[in-house]
Amino acid sequence: MKINCLNTLPVAFVLGVLLLSALACRSTASCKYKPAPVFEAGLPHVTEYHFEKQGSQSLERLMLDTGVLLEISQEICNESRQEYRFNVKGNFSQFPDSLWLKEATRQLVFLSTFSPKQAAFKAWADVIELRRADMRLGEDREVEPGVFVRVDRILSPEESTLVLVFSQ
Repeated sequence: MKINCLNTLPVAFVLGVLLLSALACRSTASCKYKPAPVFEAGLPHVTEYHFEKQGSQSLERLMLDTGVLLEISQEICNESRQEYRFNVKGNFSQFPDSLWLKEATRQLVFLSTFSPKQAAFKAWADVIELRRADMRLGEDREVEPGVFVRVDRILSPEESTLVLVFSQ
């Protein structure tokens, strides 16, 4: 059996391009910024604290004295995305969407009291409160040019989660 090299050239070329593309995608982009902890151990209302970082991503967990588990995931490079998940035991599925938007502002105001470093949360609470009538759960809302806020919730019979996403 004789193989014609001219017939396999396009296949080899395509495979080579795919291989080079895959290798290029694996190279780590140099990020302008790195994720930093939003909170720290020893703050008022924080009973447990954990922070881990891997490259341009991080995960921070805080157990609050209110019974809320707060998980913050960040992806920060040239653009940023922070997701705050407020997990609480119980079924809150009967509450209207407006309650979740109001609870978002309430939680942010609470977080702003932990230390001067967290004071900016009050400004975010004010932004959400100001735009609350126009916001819908699960939808990104542009609050400044290129800056978006999303409020959402995840419900189950055992646990409910308020989700806040800030992205740029």
